Amino acid sequence: MLVRTLQVVVHCEHKTLWDMLMDRMQHPDRYMLGVADARVTEESRDVFISEMTLHGETVRERVVARPYDGELRHELLEHPQFTGFIVRKIVKSARQSPVAPLYLEYDLDLLRKSLKVQGVVRGEEEILTDLETEMQKVKLRAEEVDSRG
Repeated sequence: MLVRTLQVVVHCEHKTLWDMLMDRMQHPDRYMLGVADARVTEESRDVFISEMTLHGETVRERVVARPYDGELRHELLEHPQFTGFIVRKIVKSARQSPVAPLYLEYDLDLLRKSLKVQGVVRGEEEILTDLETEMQKVKLRAEEVDSRG
């Protein structure tokens, strides 16, 4: 089981960071290495089904957007190694200050499907490294957009 919280400080407005998370959901290839053929296949008000090829494997997920809470919940529907979910969310660092930095937080709750694995499988450390790299790209893009004003 991989249960972990990753967090990075981001200096931008809430709306800018939310827009980056929505962009990441619709265009994961801009933020993650190894992504090909990414697309949203179904879309309703706040629920999306997305599919991508990640490191040569098909990944399908249901994404529930909760803009008021600043949260995207990605539930893995099809993944070669894991079941579970990743919650990407925006957390305020201070309640009173509108200029206080934000935290971009990823909550992982993943369960490995099988200990018997055929072929080459990415380990948990590689997955964590990929997600940390993605968070840095989201952070840098959000801060760059905000600095342009």
